[in-house]
Amino acid sequence: MVEQKATQEAYIHAYEQHADAIFRFVYFRTRDKEDARDIVQETFLRTWRYLAEGNEIDQLRSFLFRTARNILYDMTRQHTTRNTGSLDAFLEEGGDIPAPDDGPGYDPLDIERAMKLLNDLEPPEYKEVIHLRFIEELGVHEIAAILGVSENVVSVRVSRGVAKLRKLLPV
Repeated sequence: MVEQKATQEAYIHAYEQHADAIFRFVYFRTRDKEDARDIVQETFLRTWRYLAEGNEIDQLRSFLFRTARNILYDMTRQHTTRNTGSLDAFLEEGGDIPAPDDGPGYDPLDIERAMKLLNDLEPPEYKEVIHLRFIEELGVHEIAAILGVSENVVSVRVSRGVAKLRKLLPV
């Protein structure tokens, strides 16, 4: 009973700590708040079931992101995700790009332009690692665990993605 209580408390803490980041990760791909909420809920429900079966999770944050990513892929395969596909539609629907509070000289328009460039980045593998690394601020090790690839693959994708973003920047 004590062990179950500790698991419940750890789970609640994980939800409080990671739910917003998982939501941003999912919303960035679906562009639909209801779909994103449903996927976040399903992510935590699957995680709870996994823990309730007596399984252990070494890196909870990576596990949550990977679970959310798998749910997104499942939904994509089933063609149930409604994706507006553009940052402009996201902003028109009242979407808000989270802004850091502590950057001297911070310009919200720069963030908007960066998000548009990221939206245009190809292939999708580069977009995904750039998002995880710089928006969600995950480490290479965590990203590798989420994607199920080596840290070297993640580093290469980040490097190539940044290089492609530089080419997309207006001179």
